[in-house]
Amino acid sequence: MTSAACLAIIQDIFSSNQFVKHCGILIDEVGCGWSKLHMAISGDVHTNLTGFVHGGALSTLANTAVGVACCTVGARTVTLNIVTDFIGNLQAGDTAWAEAKVTHRGRRTIVLTAEIYDDARNLLAKTMASMYVKGADDRIPAKW
Repeated sequence: MTSAACLAIIQDIFSSNQFVKHCGILIDEVGCGWSKLHMAISGDVHTNLTGFVHGGALSTLANTAVGVACCTVGARTVTLNIVTDFIGNLQAGDTAWAEAKVTHRGRRTIVLTAEIYDDARNLLAKTMASMYVKGADDRIPAKW
């Protein structure tokens, strides 16, 4: 499988996710066991009362990134646990980037890490997630 073919399949899968669409999350790149996504920060959608991005928006980006990374190893998953440490912040008009990677692939669980950063690659948040494997997606092999 090529990265381009996997990306097209995963973009198709997530095209029906209305919450991801509402948040404006776009899937940019994938490889076997990793993903890269971004989200342009909108003052109407992503910011809190102080004008900075809401932690929940960054958590949503991280959660989506780890879900996409699970897809790259042919797994259909749901989140068991996700922990995010916030380090920096953004304002409307900025872009948040997320990179996630699989650190352990078991039969029933997948453990991943994700980092969120800004355009200058300043670290904004670090995430660790555990995902439950509900099944397989036969269009994407576990290893490629």
